[in-house]
Amino acid sequence: MLGSTLFELKGRVAVVLGGPDGMPAAVCRMLAERGARIAVIGADEAELADLVDELRWGGAEALGIVAEGTDAAAMDAVRVSVLTELGAPELLFVLPCPGHGAGGWQQTVDSGLTATFQALQAFVPHMAEAGGGAVVTLAPSGADPATNAVGGGVTALTQHYARLVAGAGVRANVVSWTPRESTVDDAAFAAVYLASDAAASMTATTLDVAGTLMRL
Repeated sequence: MLGSTLFELKGRVAVVLGGPDGMPAAVCRMLAERGARIAVIGADEAELADLVDELRWGGAEALGIVAEGTDAAAMDAVRVSVLTELGAPELLFVLPCPGHGAGGWQQTVDSGLTATFQALQAFVPHMAEAGGGAVVTLAPSGADPATNAVGGGVTALTQHYARLVAGAGVRANVVSWTPRESTVDDAAFAAVYLASDAAASMTATTLDVAGTLMRL
């Protein structure tokens, strides 16, 4: 059952990239409820501080780090900060959600696919060296070609890393999601489930959250 200890994350260090609102914030709240120690990464310092304060008020150990997700050096610095402040990351959620191509092709691809690549590059090899961990990425789906290209690229990239580190005990899975406010918690729950021991046998898997219905 999902309510069993398999779905608890007490004491585990979780890194959540993607900003302090929407699905990343929902993931942080669910992680806090399950006892994880959380580092949330975003670009908006004020909103990040508000989310961290909320998590701490609820009793969670939480850390906010302001960083640009598309910058490789920044992601390496984030990993070092998490290691110093909380310990070795065991759970990695890479959840940038491009705004349906609103910023044009390049901005959408950079904020979604490039940011995901930089995060995986910075964290996954070190998780493999440590001998285990779980990675969850977000593959968005939308009406525009750029968002769909990001979704397809993130899925392929995640599957590549899943194969690369499977022997080291690191799992990597994808949540495919058509962003709608009413399904934020559904997508967040899917992400936390994939990171938990309840999904210990799952890797290189994609969970499509209400995608079929929403794409009609």
